[in-house]
Amino acid sequence: MGDNGAPMEQGEHRKRNQGDDHVGGHHGQQDGDLGVRSTESAQPRGGGRRRGRRPGRAGGRRRSAWRGYSPEQLAARAAAVPAIVYPEELPVSARREEIAAAISEHQVVIVAGETGSGKTTQLPKICLELGRGVTGMIGHTQPRRIAARSVAERIASELGTSIGPGGVVGYQVRFTEEVGENTLVKLMTDGILLAEIQSDPQLRRYDTIIVDEAHERSLNIDFILGYLARLLPQRPDLKVIITSATIDSERFAEHFGREQTGDRGQPFTVPAPVIEVSGRTYPVEVRYRPLAPDDVDPASEGAGDSPTDGTTVPRPGPAGPGELSEAELEALTSPDPAVRAAARARREAIRSGAGPTALTPRNQGARGKGRGRAASAPAESGEPKDQVTGILDAVDELLGEPSGDILIFLAGERDIRDTEAALIDHLGARYTPDGRSRTPGAIEVVPLYSRLSAAEQHRVFEAHRVRRIVLATNVAETSLTVPGIRYVIDPGLARISRYSNRTKVQRLPIEPVSRASANQRAGRCGRVADGIAIRLYSQADFEARPEYTEPEILRTSLASVILQMAALGLGAVEDFPFLDAPDSRQVRSGLQLLTEIGAIEPAGAVSARSDDAPDRGRRGPRLTEIGRRLARLPIDPRLGRMLLEAGELGCVGEVMVIVAALSIQDVRERPADKQEASDALHRRFADSTSDFLTYLNLWRYLRTQSRELSGSAFRRMCRAEFLHYLRVREWQDVHTQLRQLARPLGLDAAPVELPTARSIRAATEALEPGSHAAQIANGGVAAAVVALGRSADTPDADAIHRSLLVGLLSNVGNWDERRREYAGARGTRFTIWPGSGLRRKTYDWVMTAELVETSRLFARTVAKVDSRWIEQVADRAGLTRHVFGEPYWSTRQGAAMVHEKVLLYGMTLVADRPATLASVGTDSARQVAREMFIRSGLVEGGWHARHGFVERNWELIEELQDVERRRREHGLLADDAALFDFYDDRVPEEVTSAAAFDAWWKEQRRATPDLLDFTRELLLPGGGDASGFPDTWVQGDLTLGLDYVFEPGHPEDGVSVQVPVEVLGRLSPEGFDWLVPGMRAELCVATIRALPKRVRRQLVPAPDVGAQVWAQIAQEFPTPPGASCPEVPFEEAFSRVVLRLKGVEITEADWAEAAERLPDHLAMGFAALDARGRVIGRGRDLVALQQRLSGKTEAAVRSVVRGALAQAMAEAQERQGAQGGKSGRKGRRKKDGRPAAAQRPGGAAGTAGVLGGSGAAAGSGAGLEERRGLTDWPRGVPGLGDPDASTIPASVESAGRAGLVVRGYPALVANGARSADLRILPDAAAQLGAHGAGVTALALARTALPAARVTSRWSAQESLILAASPYRTTEALVEDVQAAAARIVAGHWAASASGCALAEVRSREVFEALVGVMRDELEDEVYRVARYAAAALTAAREVERVVGEHTSLTLLSTLQEVREHAASLVPEGFITATPPEHLAHLERYLRALVMRVEKAASSPSAASHDAALAFQVSQAREVVDKARAKAASLPADPQREALLEEARWMVEELRVSLLAQTLGTSRKVSLQRITKLCAQIS
Repeated sequence: MGDNGAPMEQGEHRKRNQGDDHVGGHHGQQDGDLGVRSTESAQPRGGGRRRGRRPGRAGGRRRSAWRGYSPEQLAARAAAVPAIVYPEELPVSARREEIAAAISEHQVVIVAGETGSGKTTQLPKICLELGRGVTGMIGHTQPRRIAARSVAERIASELGTSIGPGGVVGYQVRFTEEVGENTLVKLMTDGILLAEIQSDPQLRRYDTIIVDEAHERSLNIDFILGYLARLLPQRPDLKVIITSATIDSERFAEHFGREQTGDRGQPFTVPAPVIEVSGRTYPVEVRYRPLAPDDVDPASEGAGDSPTDGTTVPRPGPAGPGELSEAELEALTSPDPAVRAAARARREAIRSGAGPTALTPRNQGARGKGRGRAASAPAESGEPKDQVTGILDAVDELLGEPSGDILIFLAGERDIRDTEAALIDHLGARYTPDGRSRTPGAIEVVPLYSRLSAAEQHRVFEAHRVRRIVLATNVAETSLTVPGIRYVIDPGLARISRYSNRTKVQRLPIEPVSRASANQRAGRCGRVADGIAIRLYSQADFEARPEYTEPEILRTSLASVILQMAALGLGAVEDFPFLDAPDSRQVRSGLQLLTEIGAIEPAGAVSARSDDAPDRGRRGPRLTEIGRRLARLPIDPRLGRMLLEAGELGCVGEVMVIVAALSIQDVRERPADKQEASDALHRRFADSTSDFLTYLNLWRYLRTQSRELSGSAFRRMCRAEFLHYLRVREWQDVHTQLRQLARPLGLDAAPVELPTARSIRAATEALEPGSHAAQIANGGVAAAVVALGRSADTPDADAIHRSLLVGLLSNVGNWDERRREYAGARGTRFTIWPGSGLRRKTYDWVMTAELVETSRLFARTVAKVDSRWIEQVADRAGLTRHVFGEPYWSTRQGAAMVHEKVLLYGMTLVADRPATLASVGTDSARQVAREMFIRSGLVEGGWHARHGFVERNWELIEELQDVERRRREHGLLADDAALFDFYDDRVPEEVTSAAAFDAWWKEQRRATPDLLDFTRELLLPGGGDASGFPDTWVQGDLTLGLDYVFEPGHPEDGVSVQVPVEVLGRLSPEGFDWLVPGMRAELCVATIRALPKRVRRQLVPAPDVGAQVWAQIAQEFPTPPGASCPEVPFEEAFSRVVLRLKGVEITEADWAEAAERLPDHLAMGFAALDARGRVIGRGRDLVALQQRLSGKTEAAVRSVVRGALAQAMAEAQERQGAQGGKSGRKGRRKKDGRPAAAQRPGGAAGTAGVLGGSGAAAGSGAGLEERRGLTDWPRGVPGLGDPDASTIPASVESAGRAGLVVRGYPALVANGARSADLRILPDAAAQLGAHGAGVTALALARTALPAARVTSRWSAQESLILAASPYRTTEALVEDVQAAAARIVAGHWAASASGCALAEVRSREVFEALVGVMRDELEDEVYRVARYAAAALTAAREVERVVGEHTSLTLLSTLQEVREHAASLVPEGFITATPPEHLAHLERYLRALVMRVEKAASSPSAASHDAALAFQVSQAREVVDKARAKAASLPADPQREALLEEARWMVEELRVSLLAQTLGTSRKVSLQRITKLCAQIS
C-alpha cells in the first residue's frame, strides 16, 4: 500500500485464500486449501504420484464409502514400517514413553510443547511405534501447504524413507498428491481433511489424526475439532492428537473430555489428558525495548543493581509447570471433579507465583542457561520512537551479538518496504543486495511475504554466505522455520481479519498480537544456537495483552460454514460443538447472505438455541435446490451462485474463469522495485468498465500464449511480464476442477473463445508504430484478446456482470458526488482501490468482489453495473423495500401517480420512479385514484383525452369563461364541485385511470353518446350578456383583435390589442384611452377616484357622479359608425362634461396624477405578435413598445413585402412563359428555390438585397427590390417607376395577415458619407428623416473632391491646426468636411426656387439637378467649412491653454466643467455633427469658455458670480433634457426633433449671453424663451 492509505497491491491481504501475508496463521484466513469452503476430493482411488491432477473421473461426485485395506495390503503396510530413531536432544524424545502411554490409553491427547521441542516430527513416529498407521493412515494436518511439504520431507528424512508413493510418508495439498498404497503418515492441509469429510464422513481412511498448530483456531481447525468431537464416540478406534506450542491445554482438554457418571449418579466430564513438554534445543532470551518511554516495565524501576547496558539479571523461578509428576497427572485426569478442581487451583498458584520471567508454554521467557532478561532500561532520550527507529536500534543491538540471521516481523508489505529502505540507508556500505559480497560484516536484507514470486520466496530458504536480515509478515510465525534464524525482532503488531456485522465487510485492521502469537514469534529464533527475541513493547504491555488470539470463527463470515454444515446434515450452527460458539450476530449475517443468494429457505434463517430439543442435530437451515447445488461447489457460496446464474444466462465459461480468479491470489505481480514496468504490462488487459473483464482478457492471453509457446518459454514469458507462474497454474487447475464439479450440476462450460492467428496478425499490424504497445513483447496478442472480448463473438458483457451481481448484492455502491466516494450497503462508504482499472472513473453504480478495510474501506475487483439489474436481482430475492410518496396527477398517464422509492440495504436503487396509485393495491389507494381521475382528469382537464365529449365540453366552457373575463365577474360559471358531482354520478366505481375509462366508455358511448356532455344550464345557471365587449378594434384601415384577461394583479389583466408587428409602426395612441364600451362606465368612476383630492372631493359620491358623467358622455360624444371610439380624446370629453355638470376644471397636471393612480386594467394594453402569432412584446405604452420593437417592425415589413414581390415576380414569369409557348412550365429557379429574376435584376448599381416590394406584379411597377451600397441613383430596379425604373415610390403596399394592409416606405438611407441603401422603412416618419440624408450621400458620391485637391489649398497655419484635430487621419477629416459641405449645398438647393425638399427627391431627373448644383458649389463650400473647423480648433486649443494655466482650487469645478464642455463641442466627427447653421458659431462658443475662465479667475467674488450664472445655464439644460425625455415617449416626429435641436443650441447662446456678453449672441435668448420653446413639444 502506498502512503495514501490505499490497500496493499492486489493479492496482498485478500480475504479469499490470502496466503500467509493476509494475517497469517491464527490471525486470519490460512493459505491452505479451501477447507470449509471446499468439497475438494481427498484420497485417490489408487496409489501413485499425481501432481496438479484433476479431481478424478467422478467429476465431483462423492466417492464410495471406504472399504478398508485387504489382508495383503495390511501385511504389506505393516512390513513397510521403518526402524524408528528419536533425536535425543529434542525434549519430546525424553517424554516419548509418557506420550505413547497417553495415546494408548486415551482417545484424545493434547500435547503442548515449546517451539523447537520436536513435537511436529516426533509425534507421528511415536504413533508408528505404537502400531498406528497400518489399518488406517496417520493423518497429520498443517495450516499451510509449504509447511505440509516441508514437514513431510523432514519426517521422511528422519525415517530414512523416500517421500511419496514409494515411501511410508506422503503429503497432499491442493492440486498435488504424493500418496501411495503403503503411505503410513500423510501430511496435508486442514482443508484437505475437511474436503474428505464429504466422501468419507467417518474418516475410515485414518486411524490417527494429528492436528498441528491448533492454537491458530482458524475456521478449518475449529470445524475439524468440532466434527471430531462429534465423530469420536462413533469411531472408538480413532486416535486424535492435538498439538501446539501455545495451546490453551485446559480448554482443549475440556472440549474433548469424556462424559461419565459419578458415585452419586451425577454426570461429569473427564477432560482429555494434557502433556506439556518443556524445554527446547536452544534457549531464547527475551528483551523488552519499548518504543515509548512511558511504557517501561515497572520491574526495571529502582533496580539499583541493574547493569548499565540496559539489560537485567534474570530472576530465578520455580520449575516450569510442564514438569508434571505422576500424582499431578492423575489428579488432573481424575474422574472426581473436586480432585480435578484442586489440581487446577494448585497449577494456577504455581503459575501466578512463578514471576514474570517464568518459562511456560504460554510465555517462552528466558530459561535456557539463565540468560533471560525480564525488563529493559528506559529509553535514553526519554522521547518516543517510531517503529522503524526502534527496529534500527534493535538491529544494532543484535549485530553486536554473535553471528546469526535476524528475523523481523512486520504487519504488511508497506511496512516491509519502509523498513527495507531504512535498513539499506542505515547499513550503508555493509549492505549487499545479492548476498554475494565477500566484504567482512556484509549484510543482506531479504523480504518474505506471500506476494513474492516463487524464486524470491525460495531465495529465503537457500544457503547463504553473508549475514541476513529477513523482513517477514506473519507467514514466518508458525509452521514455517526459516533456516539460520538466531534473533527475532517483534514490533508486536499484525493485521487481524475481522468481519463487521454492521457493514458486512471483512476488515483488516492492524492490532497488537496476543501473548501466544508473541511467544510463537520468539520461538522462531534459537534454532541453530542460543537465541534472542527483542520485543518493541514493554513487559507490562505483553502481560496486559489477551493470552490467545480470538478464534477466526468469532470474527469472520459464517456463510460457508453454515452451507457445508447444512449439506452434511450437521444441524444448526448453534448446536455444533465448536470449541468457541460463534457470535449470534455472525450466524445471522451468514444466514442472511445465504438467504440473499437463495441457498436456504428464509423460514430456517432463525433458530432458537435449545439443548433439550428432541430434534437436536437435525435442526438448522433447510437448503433450497440452489443451496444443494452450491454445496457441491468448492468455492465461496457467492461465487458458486454466480456460476449457477451464469448457467441461466449462457455465459458459464466466462464466469467460471472469473470465479476461479476470485478464488486464488492475483496472478499479477508488482515487485517493489519494478512497479511501473509491471503496471504498464498489466495495463494491456485492463477494461475501463470492469475489472472482471480484465481477468477474462488476461485468461485469454495466458491460454493463447500457452498454446503457442513451449512450457519453458511460457514460464519465461510469465516471469518477464510479472505474472506468477505457479498462481497461473493454480488458476488453471481451479478452473479445471470447477468444470469437472460443475458438469454434474448441468453447467457445461464451453471453452473461452481465443483469438485466431489471423486476428493476432491483424491486431499486431494495427498497432501504431513506435507506441508502447508495439514496442513491448506480445503486444499484438494482448491487443487481439482485448479486441476479442469486445467483439460480438463472445458472450455479452452484461450477461457476465448480471451473473456476478447475483452473488454481490451486498457489495454494490452508488457514487456520491458531494463526498466523492461510493455509498454502499448498510451505511458503508468506500472508494475504489487504486490498482483497479476503474480508479479514475465515477460510474453511477458499481459492484465489487470484496470490500477490504485498511486505512479506509476499499473496493477491489470492481465493475460498472446498471441499477435496473440490481433491482431485478434484489426483487427476485425479496430484499428490496418499496416506499411510496404523496399521490399526484399525471397528465401523460391519465392517472393518479405516486413516486416510488426502492431501497436495498439502505441504498436507494430508485429515487423517484412514478407508479400508478391504483397499483399500490389497497382499497383506499384505489378510491383516492378514482377521485383524482375525476377531479384532475375530467373536471380540470389534466388528461390528453381524444373523446368527443371532452372537446365539446371544453369548447362550451371556454365560450362561457370568456363571458366572465369580459364582464370581469367571478362566479358566473358552475364550480368544480358541481362538475365533479356530474361525473361522479355517471362514471362507474372501477374506473380509476384513463385506460380504465377508455375501456368503459368504448362500450357505454354506443348506448348513450351524450351521457357526459355539459349543458349551458349546467355551466351558466344565471345566464350572461357580453355586449359592450367587442372582439376587434378599428383604427383607420386596421382592424385588430382584442384579448380579455381577468386576473387582478396580473401584468396582462384587462383588455389588450393584438397587433401584428408589421403594422405596429402605423398604429397611433389616439382613441385607445376610451377602452371598450363595456368598461367605459367603470373608467369614469375610476377616473374620478384617481384625480387629486382637491378635485375628486367635488365629485362625490364617485359612483353616482361617474354614472352621470358616462351617461352625458355617451350622449354628447357618440362613436361614429365603423369606429371603435369617439373622435375626441377621452380626457377632453371627460373634462368638458365635468366642467358643465359640476363646474370643476381639470388641469393637465391633474390628468397626469390621475394617469399614475388609475388601475392598470383600465389602460389599454398592446401585444405585438410575430408571423406565427407569438407575443414578442407587450406593454401599455404604445410609443415605448414601438420604439422597443422598431427593428423587428422594420424586419417584419420587409419580410411581408419580400414575400409579395417574390410571388408577383414568379407569377409574371409564369405568364411570360405561357405566352412563349411553354404552357405548364414554371419559371426558371435557382438552387434556393427563388425565381432567377428575383435573384439578380439587372441595370442597377450596388448589390441586390434579399427583400422586395409590393404584392403587385413585377411588371406593373408596384414591386420594389431593396439594394445595398448604392453610389448613384438606382436604376433598373424592379418596382421603380418610369421606363428606366428610376423613380422611387412614396410607399408600397402588401396584403398581410387577416387581410391587413402592410405598407412600406421606400427611402434612401445613408450608409456612410458617399453611399446609401435603398430600403423599405416601416413608417412615414422614418422615411422623412432618412431619405434626405441618403440623397445627399449619393450626390456627394457623384461630386466628391479628391483629398489632395482639398488639402492643397489649405494654408500652412490651417494645415497645422487641422492636423491636430480629433480626427484620426487627414482623409477622415476631409471626408467629414465634404459631407458637411454637401449637406449645406443640398440645403441651399432645397430652399431655392429651383429645388425641392430633399425628402421629395424621388426621380432621377430631380436628383441630377441637385448633382449639377453640388458640382458647382461644393468646392467653395468645402473650403468655407474647413475655415470654420480651423477656427473652432484654434479656439479649442486656446481653451486648453487657459484651463492649464489656472490651478486654483476655487476654480476646480469651473475648470472641470469648461474642459468637459469644450470636449463635447469638438469631438471626432464634430463637423458633420454640428448643424450647418451653427458650425460658424463654434469658434464663438469656445471663446466664450476662455472668457468665462478669465473672468472667474479675476477675483474671488467673480468665481461666486460665475457659479450663479452657471446655475442658470444648468436650469436651461435641465428644461431641454426634460423635453427630450418627454419626446422619447411620443411617436417619432421630425418637427419635434427640430425643436429639440434648436433648444439645445439656444442653451449654447444662453451660455454666451451670461458668461461672455461681449461676444454677443446670434439671436435673442433667455431661460424663459427656452422654456417656452420646449413647451411646444407635445
